[in-house]
Amino acid sequence: MLKISSRPLALVAGGALLLSGLLGMPVAASAAPAPAAVPPASPSPSPTPAAASLRINEIETDGSPDWVELVNIGEQPVDASGTVLTGRENDVSLTLPAGTVIDAGAVFVAEGSGFKLKKNDRLGLYAPGGEVLLDSYEWGDRHLDSYGRVPNGTGDFVQQAVPSKGALNPETSEPTEPTDPTDPTDPAEPGDAWKAVSINEVTSANADPYHDAYELVNTGDVDVDVASWTQGDSSSAPAPVEAPNGTVVPAHGYLVLLSNQGLSSDGDGVRLFLADGSTSVDSVTWGAADAQPGSWSRCGDATGAWAHTAASSWGVSNAEACAGEIIPPSIPGGTECESEAASGSGPAIAGGAAWPGSQDWRVSDNACSFVTPLSGQDLSGLAIDPAQPTVLWAVKNKSHVYRLVKSGDLWVPDTANDWGAGKDIVFPDGGGQPDSEGITVGPDGFLYITTERDNAASSVPLESVLRYDPSASGTTLQPTHQWVLTADLADAIDPVKADANLGFEGLTWVPDSYLTGNGFVDQSTGAAYDPADYPGHGSGLYFAALEKNGHLYAYALNADGSFHRVGSIDTGLPMIQETQWDADAQRIWAVADNSSAGSVTLLKIDAQGDFAVDRVYDRPTGLPDYNLEGFAVTPSSTCVGGVKEVIRADDGNNGGHSLWSGTISCDLALGPQGPIPPAEPTPAPTSPAPTSPAPASPAPATPVTPAKPGAGAKPTGLASTGAEPAGWAAAGALLLLGGAGLVLLRRRRTTRPTS
Repeated sequence: MLKISSRPLALVAGGALLLSGLLGMPVAASAAPAPAAVPPASPSPSPTPAAASLRINEIETDGSPDWVELVNIGEQPVDASGTVLTGRENDVSLTLPAGTVIDAGAVFVAEGSGFKLKKNDRLGLYAPGGEVLLDSYEWGDRHLDSYGRVPNGTGDFVQQAVPSKGALNPETSEPTEPTDPTDPTDPAEPGDAWKAVSINEVTSANADPYHDAYELVNTGDVDVDVASWTQGDSSSAPAPVEAPNGTVVPAHGYLVLLSNQGLSSDGDGVRLFLADGSTSVDSVTWGAADAQPGSWSRCGDATGAWAHTAASSWGVSNAEACAGEIIPPSIPGGTECESEAASGSGPAIAGGAAWPGSQDWRVSDNACSFVTPLSGQDLSGLAIDPAQPTVLWAVKNKSHVYRLVKSGDLWVPDTANDWGAGKDIVFPDGGGQPDSEGITVGPDGFLYITTERDNAASSVPLESVLRYDPSASGTTLQPTHQWVLTADLADAIDPVKADANLGFEGLTWVPDSYLTGNGFVDQSTGAAYDPADYPGHGSGLYFAALEKNGHLYAYALNADGSFHRVGSIDTGLPMIQETQWDADAQRIWAVADNSSAGSVTLLKIDAQGDFAVDRVYDRPTGLPDYNLEGFAVTPSSTCVGGVKEVIRADDGNNGGHSLWSGTISCDLALGPQGPIPPAEPTPAPTSPAPTSPAPASPAPATPVTPAKPGAGAKPTGLASTGAEPAGWAAAGALLLLGGAGLVLLRRRRTTRPTS
């Protein structure tokens, strides 16, 4: 049965609750009475519909029955009626009954005899209707007994010492004993010294002297004691470290630990946390057989890229092992670092002009640079950092992002701030596998990345934009915001059909100044776009490229997690894989892969305030017709000899390479855009007045066809003579005045009295 459990700060409810989606019959609900000593609360504000403030807070999968606790992290009550919980492995669902209101800061417990969660399961929390994902959590080959978020609603899931069903999860307690300042840094009072510790080497081999081991390196000047730290593998929950060699990582030294979970030879990971079980110190993952024989090692120590070294180097620098034999990394499903052959080719867009730059393109990355345990090369979206044109951001569609820098003619992974092997990205709950296809840099310097699904639930569309801080340390980026746009795209994306792989492929930010300066029309209002209509959206709109229909969708993404669609734009492409704002050309690029033979279109704002295709360009003749999904143009500040660099990314069809570089002209000879002011109205012409001094009526004006804006046309009535109407009008006026004067003079003479 479905139950509500109440504690201080929890929902107090009474009466019968209806179990929906399980047994289809009413069941009794239970509620603990409120403590008698608590005075009556002030009336609560009206509840709001279920939204981003509703989170999964605690999970029990080994109970009788299993149960899930939700928490409202917002400042207003939430009407959670109709909210849906799902379990993937048993294909079960549970719908919260009508009248379910969760106060701000309160928790709600849902359970039912038919709602059973399993190992390797995924719990989903959906808005009413079961389509819009609000939160989720996925776990590995274990039961959760029980796991709760610390801090409540926002932190990572950690094993609870004692289940706190129906109450807020206890926060981590402070140590009761002061730390001896002469001892190595105590992780219970971590300060900053722990940040100098990194995972440096891992093996999954069952060979002496170490079995399933990992090595820590300390680049700081202070010894660090890891006695109370915790460790997990790719799926297990954090548990105390296993330290047969002691627990102190000496300053500028090394410490070898054993994994408290067996490390798989088919690919696995090591995740290291502080004592709280949620603060990440470092993590690493590898593919099948990449950590044996030998080791999966950082080259160089602490910050370098990971490589499979044939030799191990326990307790000392990896320099010698990295200088020796390097074993090529493995790829799931194959032995070469290529994801797939080019597929889905279609004809180029009709009427395309030759590419306005180099026709011969070159490889601009090292082979096998973008391999992760989840996929091979498979590179997708690209974005030049507008503040640093020598930095290129690249995202894989398997939840991984890279910061690339120039090294000669190549783009290579940056090794600073844990970027050596790129960084994993996750959803707000700290889990899932974002199918990340598009990336852009916002005006705030943060990364904005699109998803079209969670690869852990690959058949369900999830059109969203995630915001990440690229300056964050560690090898996993946690999002600060998520805007879930799936429901807003119901007119284009079918959640029932196979549209989960036809969603957002690209993303770019366009400044308000360009949109207002060129008269962009807000399709939601039918009037000129006014940024003031969307307070909290920043200084521009985000244009997301939807692969299925080739359209761009312009959104105001507000700081509070809300959003507003401002327009839908036909790019002239039947399918689209990338988009980029070009600040120098003042245009938006729309990019196709081999579904349209690599054609691209350039969009401008037309005289009606709508986006329209300005140019169509063919793929450069020397660039293969591969699955080219990424596109980035360097700024004109980098122009040399009248050209600048353009980078394209493909899925790794080219012998393990994913990046291609060519050039484009710095001057595309583009014309004006936006509304053209109407021509000044011109007076109607008149026929010449008669030369007789007698007054005459003016000749009727010849009808004039108004000139089209910007056409510069003359009135049609004067087309054959080329005369200007203002000249005729002046001559006619003088003649009329002259005639009138003569008439008045004659009258005065005939009426003057005789003397």
